[in-house]
Amino acid sequence: MKIIFRKQSTTYCKSIGYFIEMKSQINEIPKPKYKSFDDTFKLCSFALAVGLLYPNKRNLLIRAILFICVLLFHFWSLFWYIWYTTKCLVKLDIYNSTRNITLGIIIVLFLFKTVYVNLKTATFAEVLKQITKDLLKGNDMEEDYQDIYDYFIKQGKLGQSFYVFIPSLLSFMFPIYSGIAMVGGSLKNDNFTKYMVHEMDLKYVEDKQYDSPYFELIFAYYSTASFILLPNYVGFDGSFCIVTSHLRLKLKLISHSIQRAFQDSSNTAELKARLNNCIKDHQEALDFYVLIQKMYGGWLFAVFLLTSFLISCNLYQIYLVGIDPKYTLFAFTGVFHMYTPCHFASSLIAVGEEISTEIYCAKWESWEDPAITKLIIFIIARSQKTLLLTGLNIVVFNMNSFVSLMQTSYSFFTLITR
Repeated sequence: MKIIFRKQSTTYCKSIGYFIEMKSQINEIPKPKYKSFDDTFKLCSFALAVGLLYPNKRNLLIRAILFICVLLFHFWSLFWYIWYTTKCLVKLDIYNSTRNITLGIIIVLFLFKTVYVNLKTATFAEVLKQITKDLLKGNDMEEDYQDIYDYFIKQGKLGQSFYVFIPSLLSFMFPIYSGIAMVGGSLKNDNFTKYMVHEMDLKYVEDKQYDSPYFELIFAYYSTASFILLPNYVGFDGSFCIVTSHLRLKLKLISHSIQRAFQDSSNTAELKARLNNCIKDHQEALDFYVLIQKMYGGWLFAVFLLTSFLISCNLYQIYLVGIDPKYTLFAFTGVFHMYTPCHFASSLIAVGEEISTEIYCAKWESWEDPAITKLIIFIIARSQKTLLLTGLNIVVFNMNSFVSLMQTSYSFFTLITR
């Protein structure tokens, strides 16, 4: 019995030792540096999911039902807003009309994006799938290629951060501003003025909307809208910065691959094969560009149209009441909301224009082969296409467009102040 027990214990110890050895080997396996879109841009992915915008065909119906539930929950908010805005327009109350329209633009953009993105679920899914595919491919590349990856991933995360800051400021500015004003008033006087999240008459409760507990309940009810709006803007608007940065990454990788091909190839056959792969990658990048335009074109046009109107209305508010912190800050965030996509679209144009020069600077002249010369001429010719991002082929997004928008907004402002 002792012999049998000793054999069993020896076998058990060997098994434990083998298990520990295998576990240590598994732990030593290096984790991939580049991961999927969801793991790389976690904030954007989380916001898309919470904002009911993440492109998953399997839960499209569930997202539609949840969106309807959100609208039903905010039925009274929308009813009071529409009723009061209509009342101001009928009475030709320009001040309150523009004040409400300013807020209404944010609501309209929220509703538009939710419907628009869900209608384009298949296209959006293809965009994110392509990004994941390219990111994972970077794990097998050399260090100089990965340096390019690192730079443009940081650019995408920077844009993601912009669209955390801007919507947070826009969403929480109204309840925080009202709360601070009331706290300041309560420190000076017990009978302080109460401020709504957004000042307006509320149908059916006009005479008691500032009485307790109606005021507190309505204030909390309106504040919930901030948490509804925030992920919508963080997710989809932030994804535009990520997507354009990723296209810049693809283009830079192509020019770098061509330079390496001329530098490292040992014979003509190898060089031709590598150049042909670069041509395929460039075609894939152009297809991705078309996909981006298809996905974001409608949104870009809506942003241009509504943001210019928002800035004009905010300028009018400042004109009427002076430098009001709330509307001044609202105007600045509106300007920044327009500046960011224009900046990233301009950066894409700049990279597209640099590609042909970088390819020409490759050491192609050292290879005295007409076939290779023809290939490089073909690649340069294709890379000279300007990668413009437009709003429905009507508005071109670049820094010139941003300046034009500021001029248009100011022109509209001077028109409504006369």
